[in-house]
Amino acid sequence: VTVVRPGPAAALAPRPETRAALEAIRRWGEERDWRGYDPYDALRSPLAPTLTLGTRAGRRALTQLVKRCPLNLRPLLRIRPDWNSKAIALVASGYARLAAARPDPELEARAACWLATLLLRGERGDGLAWGYNFDVQTRFFRYARETPNAIATSFAVGALLEGRRRLGAEQWLEAAERACEGLLSSLLVEDGGRRFFAYLPGERRLVHNANALAAAAVVGTGRAAGRPDLVQRGLDALETTIAGQREDGSWPYSEPPGGRWVDNVHTAYVLQSLARCAAVEPSLEHPLARGLDFWAEALFAGDRPRYAVGATYPLDAHCYADAIETWVAVAPWRPEAPAAARRAAAALVRDMLSPRGSVYLQRRRLWTNRVPCVRWSTAPAFRALAGLELLAAREP
Repeated sequence: VTVVRPGPAAALAPRPETRAALEAIRRWGEERDWRGYDPYDALRSPLAPTLTLGTRAGRRALTQLVKRCPLNLRPLLRIRPDWNSKAIALVASGYARLAAARPDPELEARAACWLATLLLRGERGDGLAWGYNFDVQTRFFRYARETPNAIATSFAVGALLEGRRRLGAEQWLEAAERACEGLLSSLLVEDGGRRFFAYLPGERRLVHNANALAAAAVVGTGRAAGRPDLVQRGLDALETTIAGQREDGSWPYSEPPGGRWVDNVHTAYVLQSLARCAAVEPSLEHPLARGLDFWAEALFAGDRPRYAVGATYPLDAHCYADAIETWVAVAPWRPEAPAAARRAAAALVRDMLSPRGSVYLQRRRLWTNRVPCVRWSTAPAFRALAGLELLAAREP
C-alpha cells in the first residue's frame, strides 16, 4: 500500500491531441445542445408498454436489447435525443473547470447557464433533487423517470460546488446545501449502528458507490459552507463503505444478496469520493491508498481501463473518462497521477473518440457501439478532459 502525504500536484500540460479532442467534444455537444441518447433509455419509447407486455422481464429485455444491439434501434422505437440531469451536471462542471483554466467570459456564461438549467430541473416541492429522464428497470430496482436518486443528485451537488468554487457565486452553494438537506432527509438509512445513503428513497440496500458519492457531496458542501454538522454526517455515512472494503482493497458493487462483482466505474466513484473527503479527514488516506492500488493493478490492461476485473472487453467510454477523473482527483497524494491522467486521456482519444467529436459508447471485440450517449460517454469525457486541463493550469 502506497500512502503519500498531500502536496502540490505536478502540472503537466495536456498533449495537443488531447486539447484538440476536448474542443471537438465541446463543439459536438454545443451543436446538439448537449442532448443525446442513453444506454438505458429504451423505456422512453412510446412503444415500450406494448413491447414489454407491462412485465418486469419484458422491461429488462427491451432495455438490454436496445443497449446491446449493434444497430441503433432508438429511431425505430421513436426515442429522441434528450437532456439528462446527470449529463447537464457533468457539462456544467466541465465549463466551470475550463473557465478556471482559461478565463473566458463565454465559458463562465455557459457554466452559469447550465447550472441554472440544472436548478430548474431539480426543483421539487420539498427541495432540490435529481433523477434520470427515463423509467428504469434493473435486476435490483424499478423506478419512474425523474425519481430522485443518489447518483444524479450527487453529481448535481458536485457541479454546484464547482460553480461556487470556480465562478464565485454564492447562490450555487446555497443550492448545494438545499440538495444535501434533501439527501439527508430522503436517502439516509439508519441500520443498526451504521448509517449510509441509499440509492433511492425507500430503499435499504447498501450500494457502495451511491453511498460514497452522496457522502462526499455532503462533506464537500459542509466544508464549503462552514458547516461541521454536514461534514460529520457525510463522514459517518462514508465510514460504512470504508468498513465494506475487502482485504484486497476492492469494494463490491453492493452488499449481498447480489452485487458481488467489482467493476471499474463504480470503484472509481468510490475512490474519487474518498479523495474529496481525505482533504477533510486524513484517516481516509489509508483506505484510499489501498483502493487505488487495487484499481490501478486489477482494473487496467496497460493504459486501457478494464470494464471489470478480468475483462478485456468491452472497452467502455465511461471507464476511460473516470480513469482520467480519478487520477486527477488523487494527484495531491500520488506524484505519478498527473502523468497517468495524461496517458488515460491519450487512450480515450485513441480508442473512443469519433471523427465527428462524439465519444463511442463501447468497443466490443468484433464491433463498436457508436451511439452518442451523452450521460455515459460524451459528457464524462468532456468533464474529465476539462479537469485535466485545469490540473495543468494550476501553479505547482
